[in-house]
Amino acid sequence: MPDCSKGEKPKLGYVKLNGTMILNVPSCTPKTANTDKDRGTHIQLIDPFACTKTDNRHFDTYASAQEAEQLRDYLEQLADFSVIVGSMADEASHELPSAHNALLKVGVDLTDIKWKGSFAFVTQKSTNKTVLNKAVNAAVSRKSPAHVNAIITGM
Repeated sequence: MPDCSKGEKPKLGYVKLNGTMILNVPSCTPKTANTDKDRGTHIQLIDPFACTKTDNRHFDTYASAQEAEQLRDYLEQLADFSVIVGSMADEASHELPSAHNALLKVGVDLTDIKWKGSFAFVTQKSTNKTVLNKAVNAAVSRKSPAHVNAIITGM
């Protein structure tokens, strides 16, 4: 990921559903901006039958162990077969270990993500049908940030 504190330009970060933007967060925000708002892990729930976003959550898994635990609890309470889209902005790894087991249970292994590494995934709870891409550290992420494309078939 770019180091915006050193003047590097942020990369675009977004999630589109059926061509419509449902999340738009740059990889980092300017040094003078409030980075707490977008930094961390972003989760969207998708209804594959209506092709709509049903929920959108943000967890600052960089700065807050409590928010990482909230991410864990959120994932654990989701219904079986929930379609989950996950991504990160700026930095999400520092406190993420508190949520690793819950992520593993939905088929997402982020245990190797280091500082400023990036990740993006689409998964279905209980089936562990998962599309996951990650760049494990800052150097890899700067070259090729994580991204995924997925086709989800409803009924």
